[in-house]
Amino acid sequence: MKLPQLSSSLLAGLHCFSVVAETMSFTRAAEELHLTQSAVSHRIKKLEQRLEVSLFVRRPRHLSLTNEGEQLKLVVTEQFSAISLKLLELNRAKPFGDFIISAPPTFSQKWLVPKLSQFAEAFPDVTLHLRTRNDLIDFKAEAFDCAIYFGHGRYNGLISHHLMDDAIVPVCSPEYAERHSLFDNPEKLAQCQLLHDAAPWASASLSDEWLYWANANGLELNGTNHSFDRADLALDAATCGMGVAIGRIAYIQDYLMSGRLVAPVDRPVKSPYSFYLVYREEHQGNAKILAFKQWLESQLN
Repeated sequence: MKLPQLSSSLLAGLHCFSVVAETMSFTRAAEELHLTQSAVSHRIKKLEQRLEVSLFVRRPRHLSLTNEGEQLKLVVTEQFSAISLKLLELNRAKPFGDFIISAPPTFSQKWLVPKLSQFAEAFPDVTLHLRTRNDLIDFKAEAFDCAIYFGHGRYNGLISHHLMDDAIVPVCSPEYAERHSLFDNPEKLAQCQLLHDAAPWASASLSDEWLYWANANGLELNGTNHSFDRADLALDAATCGMGVAIGRIAYIQDYLMSGRLVAPVDRPVKSPYSFYLVYREEHQGNAKILAFKQWLESQLN
């Protein structure tokens, strides 16, 4: 017998056969294929004519496979399964669909969002959903694909990729620095109003960042304290002359270049924590996460 060509009609017939052979019912197969029962019966009959063999033994209220049908079922099931797995693998290799990210508010506003259009253009089939928060994600209970943390990089059950380190330095408006004689006079900070990011990292207290910088420089600070739940709010308050804020280098470049803020005590201290991309271990190899990771790394080079 001449080897049949795998035309679209033959493939459709083989698919129909695989469903009927699995359900052993023309009625259930018709429901699954969204066809009429007569259409399913016609496709099977046409396939049998094409192959010149009988595939089913048809009895009243009973359907069974012939020997040839059993042999074909084994081959078709195996091959369609292999095709389905390959299609799934190809889909996973191409980033597409909803992509839900968590990131710290100020990091998102000052660093991530200004660059994010490049990622969107590079991966047009990915729909971004950015949600900002300072606390850690419960990946088992919340539908996030990945998160950017500012922390130590060790999180149980999560893959963690180091993105970048950071440093901190006091900043204020030029007028405030002049008025309080702050330039190269770190001891004057003790008489200033200090502006705190109340949540610089997960589980931090509102004074931790200032205390870390002061201890590294051998200073004691006793100034009046004001706090904000976002670092960018503390920075904006500093530009308005409210006091001196701790500025992260990752956030303050535009402020310094524009002259809205100055660093009168130019003693940057490496931050105790860094930025990390984190996600669940079982999502290792996820196409969207891999694409996002590679894009983030390209922005840092």
